[in-house]
Amino acid sequence: MKEQKLIHEGLITESLPNGTPRIRLDNEDLILGYISGRIWRSSIRILPGNRVKIETK
Repeated sequence: MKEQKLIHEGLITESLPNGTPRIRLDNEDLILGYISGRIWRSSIRILPGNRVKIETK
């Protein structure tokens, strides 16, 4: 049986070195994320103030 992935939305509050942003979710939790392969290969900039969607297990 496959695990369900939850999708959350949040705001990037800080962009740390090596592509790890600090994200404040809509429910006010603060988490540390990482960049997926496609965005990493395309060199897309992750800047503070961007809205993002994240998947959690």
